[in-house]
Amino acid sequence: MPRQRLPYDFVAAQVIRCRWESRYLSGRGRWEVVIQEHTDGPADELMTELRRRSESSLFPPICTMEAIFVDYFVLVDPSGRAVLPKMPTGVCGKPYPSALNALRSLPYQVDEQIPIQSLESEKSFRAGCHDQYPDVLQRFGRLDVTPQTSNHPRSWNPPPEGLRVCVFRIENKTAGRLNPMDLPIGRLESSRILKGSSLRALLTALDTAPASDCHDHHTRFAILDPGFREAYVELDGCHNLLRPGENLRRLTSDAVGVLTQ
Repeated sequence: MPRQRLPYDFVAAQVIRCRWESRYLSGRGRWEVVIQEHTDGPADELMTELRRRSESSLFPPICTMEAIFVDYFVLVDPSGRAVLPKMPTGVCGKPYPSALNALRSLPYQVDEQIPIQSLESEKSFRAGCHDQYPDVLQRFGRLDVTPQTSNHPRSWNPPPEGLRVCVFRIENKTAGRLNPMDLPIGRLESSRILKGSSLRALLTALDTAPASDCHDHHTRFAILDPGFREAYVELDGCHNLLRPGENLRRLTSDAVGVLTQ
C-alpha cells in the first residue's frame, strides 16, 4: 500500500499503529518487539495535522542532521477502507512536531506484542552482564599491538564500593560487526557482586600486581565492572590483568580465587 495524501472526504474511524520497542519478557529476557495497537474514533487533531501542506523553500535551508522516525500507522474509515497517509514535513523534510505529537498522544490499546529478536537473555538480564563478549586480553598477545603505558597506579579512584564480576568461558572465534578483530568470544558463565573485605583485598591485589610478559593460553576470563572503566582478568593460564591505560599485569592465584569462589 503506497503512502498518499489524505483524501479530502476521508473520515477516520480507527487508527492502527505498529511500533518497535525493547521490552523485558518474563522468563525470556529483553527482546525487540513489534507492538500492534489501535484507537477508535475520529482522531480530529491528527486528521487536521495530516491535511497540512508540506513546506518548501526557495533557498537551501539550514537543517540539523538527526533522523526522525515515524511509527507505521494506517487510518481506517467506517466502511473498512484503509489509507496509509503521508506525513507532512517542514522545509528540512522532517515531520511537523505537532503532527508527531498528535499521532503519539492518541489513546491506543495494545492488540498484539510480537517478539522479533532477542537482545539479552534472562540470565544476562538478571546478571547485568553481556551474554557474549570478545576476549580483549587475547589482543595483547599479538605482535601488532603497541603496549599502553600509564603513570597512574590506580585505575579506580576513588575505589568503588561494589564491583560486578562477569565470568565468561571462551567458546569460539567468530568475526563480525561487534568483533571486527576476530577475537575469541566468551559466553557468560556466572556473575557476582564483590563488596566489603573481599573487594578491598582484590583492589589491593590489582594495585600491587607486577608487570607480565606471559601469553599462555586461557579458557576463561572475567570483566570487572565498577560502573566505569572496566578491567579484564584471565581466570586460568597466566592470570593476566588488563586495566585502562596500563600494560598487562599478573595476578596471584589467591587474587583470582576471590573472583571465582
